[in-house]
Amino acid sequence: MKSVCLAILNYNGKKHLEHLLPTACAAAKKFSGTSAVVVLDNQSTNDDVAWIEREFPSVQTVVSPKNDFLFSYNWFAARRTEDILVLLNNDLKLDPDFLAPLVRHLQTADVFSVSARSYDWEGTRITSGPVRLEFKNGFYNWEFDPEHQQTCYTLFTPGGFMALDRKKFVELRGFNRLFAPAYCEDVDLCFRAWRRGWRCIYEPDSVVWHRHQATWSTYSIDSLNSLELRNLLLMQWSTFPMHRGRWVRLWSLLKLLVGSLATRSRVWIKTYPATLAYWLAVREHYLWMKVDARELERILSRIEAAC
Repeated sequence: MKSVCLAILNYNGKKHLEHLLPTACAAAKKFSGTSAVVVLDNQSTNDDVAWIEREFPSVQTVVSPKNDFLFSYNWFAARRTEDILVLLNNDLKLDPDFLAPLVRHLQTADVFSVSARSYDWEGTRITSGPVRLEFKNGFYNWEFDPEHQQTCYTLFTPGGFMALDRKKFVELRGFNRLFAPAYCEDVDLCFRAWRRGWRCIYEPDSVVWHRHQATWSTYSIDSLNSLELRNLLLMQWSTFPMHRGRWVRLWSLLKLLVGSLATRSRVWIKTYPATLAYWLAVREHYLWMKVDARELERILSRIEAAC
């Protein structure tokens, strides 16, 4: 049985950890293999670390050199010895049997990552599922399919609650800083794993409850929407072939920009030009990310195959 580290990312999140840490410790205790619960603290300015050490003495605390959002995992993973890292946001609760279904898949050599099924905080609605890549109106899209609750392959596993092979993660150099500070870094990571011939799996027998965007409570909705759109665009331009549907894409873009002008948020009109200018300035550094249509088709065929 491979060793496991439950790595909880935290920044001033004691109000969330009060819910998560008891369930993480219970899940680790119920797991039959070797496991550690570790809080990776992103330089909290409150007393989070002291509180954890006092209230949960079995939980390790590691303080990141800086508040680097999810990219602190890149630093952290290179310094751990466990075979499997379970990346966890602090705004979760875990089922007692959370670990075993994930770890089971990672005993196989070519599996890169496995994600759990998530419910909303009240447990009334499933909020995750497998993901497929689609091409609509000149743009690539991906969404969770909560109706599909069987073990299967998935385009990506969400960075807030997934288990992964630590050595493979380090080999991929972790999360890609093109997508800093957040959004799409998990899509990019898993897509690079698929390119290596590894697999990503959705496993609904592992369950979490997620308080959606609770860790981003200090950001406005407009700011989050802009950040998400920025990285969605960067993912399109950096990775996927865009020679198909050029005129459809331009027409769709024009409609989106005009529609943005007519709304209060104006997210497209504010975000698209700035993101395009940034991408043109840095794209020479990211040419290695681009796939052609043939390679993309091969990868998508693998994702569609039976698990």
